[in-house]
Amino acid sequence: MPRPAGRRNPDYADKRARLVQELTDFVLRTPPTRPSLRQFAQACGVTEPTLRHYFGDREDVAIAIVEELGARAQPLMEAVETTAQDAAHAIDAYIELSIIGVRNGVFARAHCYCIVEGVADARVGRSYLTALLEPSLLALERRMAPHLPAGADAAAARAAALQVFAPMLLAVIHQQLLGGGDAAPMDLEDVFRSLARLARSGPHAG
Repeated sequence: MPRPAGRRNPDYADKRARLVQELTDFVLRTPPTRPSLRQFAQACGVTEPTLRHYFGDREDVAIAIVEELGARAQPLMEAVETTAQDAAHAIDAYIELSIIGVRNGVFARAHCYCIVEGVADARVGRSYLTALLEPSLLALERRMAPHLPAGADAAAARAAALQVFAPMLLAVIHQQLLGGGDAAPMDLEDVFRSLARLARSGPHAG
């Protein structure tokens, strides 16, 4: 008996979830370009109509990937939120955690994919902001908040997070995705630890 119009297959959610996993793996192993719907379909061995059935248009596919990247980053963000005994330990432990996270290149590829897609389409950009970028910054804010001066406001907490996160992201993109590893090499681990020393000397140090 044919399925009634408008009713989904019982395994719809499982098939969609499997496609999201395959699509996300695809963007993490390829340069951060904007694949076409056809390229997305080829990457997971289905047709374009199949992707439209499970997601909608191409931007809906991109949003699903961005949301999956955010979900995969959740355990790391939860680890980042863990408090430390003082500002120095909070910063140093975060830097060491970040060093581990960038060694396989996933950090750079995930953020670059989201940036490329998000700048091109406002809906995808908002998804990146809410699913990955803002949660990453908030996790670091929560880690640093107990060590800020008494009376520090939200702007100070955000500045403390950006002071560490933003230069690390730029350095990783510089080296791993813009050719800096060959044209202008730097030791990322040394740079990260230097950022930690600079951050420890800031107004939250103590």
